[in-house]
Amino acid sequence: MRTAAVVAFGIAAGTAAVVAPTALLTRDGGAAGARDVLFTVWGMPFEDRLFEEGYARGFEAEEPGVRVEYRRFPDVTAKYTAWHARGIGAEVMRIQVTDYHQMVERGMLEPLDSYIDDPVDGLSVSALAAFPRELLDALRVDGRLYALPQDMAQIGLYYNRSIFDAWNAAHPDDPVEYPREGWTWDDLRNTARTLARREGGRVEVYGFDMFIWQWPFMNFFAQAGGVLWSEDGLTTLIDSSAGVEAISLLRAMVFEDGSFIPAFGEQQATGPHARFAEGRTAMFMDGSWMAPSFQLRNPSLDFAVAPVPRGRVEAVCAGACLWGISVHANHKRDGWRMIRWLVDEEQALRYWDTLRVAPPANLAVVNSEAFMRTAGIESEREPGRFLVPPMREEEFPRYAEWLRYGMTPRGASGEAPAFIPVSLYQRALENEIAALLNDVLRHPTQPAAEDALARAAKAVHDVIDRDRAAKGLPRVDRGSK
Repeated sequence: MRTAAVVAFGIAAGTAAVVAPTALLTRDGGAAGARDVLFTVWGMPFEDRLFEEGYARGFEAEEPGVRVEYRRFPDVTAKYTAWHARGIGAEVMRIQVTDYHQMVERGMLEPLDSYIDDPVDGLSVSALAAFPRELLDALRVDGRLYALPQDMAQIGLYYNRSIFDAWNAAHPDDPVEYPREGWTWDDLRNTARTLARREGGRVEVYGFDMFIWQWPFMNFFAQAGGVLWSEDGLTTLIDSSAGVEAISLLRAMVFEDGSFIPAFGEQQATGPHARFAEGRTAMFMDGSWMAPSFQLRNPSLDFAVAPVPRGRVEAVCAGACLWGISVHANHKRDGWRMIRWLVDEEQALRYWDTLRVAPPANLAVVNSEAFMRTAGIESEREPGRFLVPPMREEEFPRYAEWLRYGMTPRGASGEAPAFIPVSLYQRALENEIAALLNDVLRHPTQPAAEDALARAAKAVHDVIDRDRAAKGLPRVDRGSK
């Protein structure tokens, strides 16, 4: 079902499921002189080893006058929305970048520029320079920053080396190479077509696989030269020749090459993730967070990760988790000091060393020798068993070196391939992209790519115009669109 409104972002404010805990409704009544910092995140229980034991307790040790109240929620964005409606908020908020612009629009976040520029507690020139430029640019709203980035997750091309090796052993006169930096769409198609195999009507090897979701499409769209949004962020430009190229590539792999068999509605237990983990897929496109997961699910799986193949433009779709301060926080200065501490090199490296789901948003760390190995998280109940597997330095070229490609500036422009798809209405667009892919990958020609893209754009524009009407603003003049 197509999602019709970004304003759903705020619906949770009225639901009983996200009512603030009693303790948070009386935060002004603490002990005399106490400075409580509420630190809120989402994540898995084992991530408490980083966020609570490492960060919350670590910052308390750095700042003896502060007590950090740690809270982890399954849907922290709904909490933020509900709390904002009640006029309360956290000093340190972990935020998804897709929600960031909506939160700024709703007045939920404290502007950080005065803290960043503070002569005593601000960020140094070198600390600011360590953030990827593209990421900070994506976060500026009217020239101001309302959060700082924690990480920069990227999409990559996972590949099963055993499948490649088996083909080459059986076909020494027609070998295929491992995916690498510089691969093109043609390399991807040709190799996927070569390695895909059926026997007796059953798929033995999937040449290429991915979930039907937004990131791969946005990646191919950008590589075809596409730009998702107009400069004012009020018109999506998805209905363009770049959109047609991205759809044509995926359709060709499905209907011409037979190397990609879309998994409509299949979940992690039976879908593309499971097939790759079982060793049935030659190449799989997904995010950086999957590498440790595949190591755990199948320790014998011989896989590696390469940068995504390029189109006529180098582009790598990326996302980020951010640190912000609620506009309603009681102790904003302490919240800022904790955020400043969280984004320094030591804590950025600790994030990677512990979870390894995404490179930290710190170029000095990503380019350091320490980035090439991680400790992971060992089970407290079962010594020797890991909840997040460690990465040895000799494994770095297989599992993590590719992440430097997306974050490395190129040539005179100084631009890196990784880009962050953001806008005030980004969630509405991504919902429409997911629905669009579910339509166009079921048939080779129907609906026509141009028609599907036009419908998706119209649905997004309807959301924007309804939202503007609710705010008393005029409809956007989009000319012929």
